[in-house]
Amino acid sequence: MIDNFKRKIEYVRLSLTDKCNFRCNYCMSEDVEFLPENEILNLKEIENLIKILKELGFKKIRLTGGEPTLRSDIIDIAKIIKKYFGSFSLTTNGSLMLLLAKKLKENGLNDVNFSLDSLNRNTFKEITKRDDLQNVLSGLEESLKVGLKVKINTVIQKKNLSEIFDLINFSAKRKIPIRFIELMPIGNNYSENDFISENTLKKLVKEKYNLIPIKTTFGSGPSKYYLIKELNAYIGFIAAITHNFCSLCNKIRISSDGKIYPCLAFDYNISIKNIIFKEDVLKEKIKLAILKKPKRHFLHEFKKETPMHKMGG
Repeated sequence: MIDNFKRKIEYVRLSLTDKCNFRCNYCMSEDVEFLPENEILNLKEIENLIKILKELGFKKIRLTGGEPTLRSDIIDIAKIIKKYFGSFSLTTNGSLMLLLAKKLKENGLNDVNFSLDSLNRNTFKEITKRDDLQNVLSGLEESLKVGLKVKINTVIQKKNLSEIFDLINFSAKRKIPIRFIELMPIGNNYSENDFISENTLKKLVKEKYNLIPIKTTFGSGPSKYYLIKELNAYIGFIAAITHNFCSLCNKIRISSDGKIYPCLAFDYNISIKNIIFKEDVLKEKIKLAILKKPKRHFLHEFKKETPMHKMGG
């Protein structure tokens, strides 16, 4: 489908839950309140939604959260997506992938993005508030072992800036791309003092390595990739704040309680939970959400209140 600015919208990020077992400093606090279970889309609702998305011509689904692997029925959800789409993607903190990678791969999971902000146990614990680094690393190795395509997402901030070369070398040794993501002013925990721009980060990397721009992409996201010549490895940068890429946006987000967010940077949403089995109405609501996509974000001008985990960031 085409939005009002001639962008082709064919990618859905579907949140399975707003819950997470980590408390990353840029995402949620320890006292966060989660949605009641009866407000979360159930298996039948998810199946009907998936069917309609396929009928509308969407090409790709990525499961998100919160932490999507916390859903006890995630394998059943995987089977549903495999039935309609053949395959899907996943973004995860990785803490449960040691247990789930093989089964998810068997049921349609093609590629997985691991959120990994540090390889240092103390820094990892400072950012996530959990001493769970080893489980994440084990889950990553298991994902590679079973044949999943893996990428690493690192939200860059002052807390982990000194570790960028450790993370780059970790990724290079495993022949997987790493993407550094600018901190976004979303939710109540954002601090401008933590922000590191793409230009600052790229300048540091270039002091040690030659970065060669490439046209290759690894997935459907907005990352700009470079080949690190010395390591024969790939690095990407996602700079939503300093290098606006809204003109290339190809996605909508659907939260775990059935709200369509046309844009990550706005609180505006369209609820579909109460009409999810009224298929003609549901299709019109999804089309409306696409037409409501703004031309660009204005995160410099105002602070968005809805946290990432509530909308399937």
